[in-house]
Amino acid sequence: MAIQGKNSDLYRRFRLYGFGFLIGMLIVSIVYKGKGCQLPNSAKMEELGWQRLEYTQHAQCRMECRHITEADIRQILGKGETRGSGKVNYSKSDVHHKPYPTYAIEGMTSSGKSLRIVIDDADTISKVVTTIDLRMEKDSCDCK
Repeated sequence: MAIQGKNSDLYRRFRLYGFGFLIGMLIVSIVYKGKGCQLPNSAKMEELGWQRLEYTQHAQCRMECRHITEADIRQILGKGETRGSGKVNYSKSDVHHKPYPTYAIEGMTSSGKSLRIVIDDADTISKVVTTIDLRMEKDSCDCK
């Protein structure tokens, strides 16, 4: 009879543990309902996509020289109706740069240009520092 008492006590403990586990899972599913997990690349691209876009003088000179339009940049960043094709290249980015982190966004435009856009992430402003056409072998721009 002593063995049955030990088994019933173990059975009772499993029931209590299971009930607590189910209550915990229910609470977690309610709290986190509809919230997904984002990878760093997609989170940063989403953030840069809603920020106001500004261009430095150097960026404007490079864009003119390399025949890169604002529409090309907006397409890679995902502004407007099209979804962005760009990805953050963290090996070319300086996320610890002061005063603002610098991100290198690379992507293809619908016209076939392969671009790298270097952006300073200044709070609510994405400031385009420079643009690079990755298919150009030699840089002939004289921008300072």
